Amino acid sequence: MKLAVLGCGKMTGAMLRRWLDTASLPADSVRAVTRSRSSADRVAAEFGVQASTDACEAIRWADLVLLGIKPQQVGDVLPGWADHVPPGQVWLSVLAGTTTARLQALLGPHAAVVRLMPNTPVRLGLGATAVVWPTALAAASRAQIQELLRVLGEVIALREDRIDAFTAIAGSGPAYVFLFIEALSAAAEALGFSASEAQQMAVGVVRGASQMATEDPRSAAALRAEVTSPGGMTQAAIAEFEARGWPAVVADATQAAVARARELAS
Repeated sequence: MKLAVLGCGKMTGAMLRRWLDTASLPADSVRAVTRSRSSADRVAAEFGVQASTDACEAIRWADLVLLGIKPQQVGDVLPGWADHVPPGQVWLSVLAGTTTARLQALLGPHAAVVRLMPNTPVRLGLGATAVVWPTALAAASRAQIQELLRVLGEVIALREDRIDAFTAIAGSGPAYVFLFIEALSAAAEALGFSASEAQQMAVGVVRGASQMATEDPRSAAALRAEVTSPGGMTQAAIAEFEARGWPAVVADATQAAVARARELAS
């Protein structure tokens, strides 16, 4: 399978790195396209793949296209690429707020568009990727893409109207966890720990708790209750979280993310 990567940013770069590291794709089956010669040289050095600024040539060469340009660029660049799309070519889009229907209209009838929403842990094979399968996609193509996505982590098939909600939870979710690690590290420093000690503790807490939640069949609420002795230190901390409206803040934050996705799509 020959893959063209159009726009090698953080997300498409994370996906490509995982595929190359696991030998799911050999380097000589990948061509990356960036906007400038300097960025193409950087991508070629970083990933060991051929890179250029010629999107049309890469599209004509590829069986599969991974689209990772900025969403606001699609109206300007896709019409110029459409004439170079060979029949049956599959396009994987990771563009937030850009619908399958819009991409299909811009690319024309030859392309089959598969909309994806991965999150950054895909580079470790621990990601969660939502996928919207087109009804007309050939079974063989779907099986090949499914295998590539499984290398990245969990694969969740969704209707397209659920993508924004998925993004608010799973796509943006790692940032929420990193924010909590920042806050917990800062709290540890305020209690007298060094920056390195604070970071080590905060990351270790999240790693251990995540592993427990993965392996233990009980709910997160049950696991929390097990750690929270009545009248103890943890109970005092939890009470403060609840008094500050922690659950409501999380709910409001995810609603804000969904609203922003809808603004980007309009």
